[in-house]
Amino acid sequence: MDFPIPAGCLAVTERLASRGYSAYLVGGCVRDLCRGVEPHDYDLTTSATPDEMKRALTGFRVIETGIAHGTLTVLSDGRPYEVTTYRVDGDYSDGRHPDGVVFTASLEEDLRRRDFTVNAMAYSRADGLIDPFGGQADLSARLIRAVGDPDRRFTEDSLRVLRALRFSSTLGFSIEPNTAAALFRLAPSVRRVSPERIREELLKLLSGKASGSVLQTYRDVLFAAVPALAPLGDGWDNAASAASRLSSDPPLALAALARPLGADATAALFRSLRTDRKSERRASAAVAAYAAGLPADLSCAGLFLVDFGAAVARDAVALARAYRDPGAEAGESAVAAFIESGRPATLADLAVRGNDLVAVPAGPARKEALDALLRLAASGKVDNEREALLARLKAGKPE
Repeated sequence: MDFPIPAGCLAVTERLASRGYSAYLVGGCVRDLCRGVEPHDYDLTTSATPDEMKRALTGFRVIETGIAHGTLTVLSDGRPYEVTTYRVDGDYSDGRHPDGVVFTASLEEDLRRRDFTVNAMAYSRADGLIDPFGGQADLSARLIRAVGDPDRRFTEDSLRVLRALRFSSTLGFSIEPNTAAALFRLAPSVRRVSPERIREELLKLLSGKASGSVLQTYRDVLFAAVPALAPLGDGWDNAASAASRLSSDPPLALAALARPLGADATAALFRSLRTDRKSERRASAAVAAYAAGLPADLSCAGLFLVDFGAAVARDAVALARAYRDPGAEAGESAVAAFIESGRPATLADLAVRGNDLVAVPAGPARKEALDALLRLAASGKVDNEREALLARLKAGKPE
């Protein structure tokens, strides 16, 4: 088995080998290479301790990114590689990180501590594939299986519950029955994990090609892990199907999942996951716009875009399509026709400015008049031309 390995990565492993240390590619990169997929990054494991690595890798730039846990980042050929000493983890008192690590001379012991068999393989050009726990067979069977006792693996690191779902979704693999049973038992422990890490795993799950199946099969795991989703109850399957149709846009997929709860609850979910404010506002606005009802014609589309804006209108249409809403096509056509028409949707597009409205006192009254003119022009009741707008204003208060 001869995998294509970047020259910079080989330079690191060969240097360590030339100094008498074993070194292997490990984890996700080996899994991807076995699948014929180019890895996003390459992690290495070695028998060398951090101090020995630093001495052996003279000439490379070495950064002490995780030295307490035996990890150094080595820059080679312009690319970073994380290199970690073979280790055995101590207790996980916080359910997420080992309290300490013990370096070991055994590659197999290092692989034994890892989460899933497909991530517990190592590879080197000299020794080929090292697979003590059947990862290659599980890859062929398209299975996610915990290494050893699944209860122990998930108790060590609660985030592994969501990682199992994420890998099932993104790889399109089933979860081995004993591993799946442990997910249901230990799902509540995920609440101990930081909201940011839960968010990242959830968004990666939603990006997967099998997200719909995973969301539906493991509904109760997700309800226990992310309680803000539990009120969806019997509406979950429909919401999960809709979310799966937006896998190319995970934040909007999360908005689709929360949509039946309403705009306020969607915003609260995004806040609870420590999502950035821009994403939170986007999600809640899309849900609110969809709830308001998509426009059925050009005139309604103008007022819809005045109220919500073009970007939100597009997201609302995407939600409607994801939910198989029969009004989605008409709404999309109306929005597209409005944008093509050149009618104004914002005050910046309006042919008059506040200074043009000299007959209206400055302040709230002038802003109210401008807003009213915008709605008239957007709905096509008056042309977006300066003279036409001022004439309408002169004829009486715009309505």
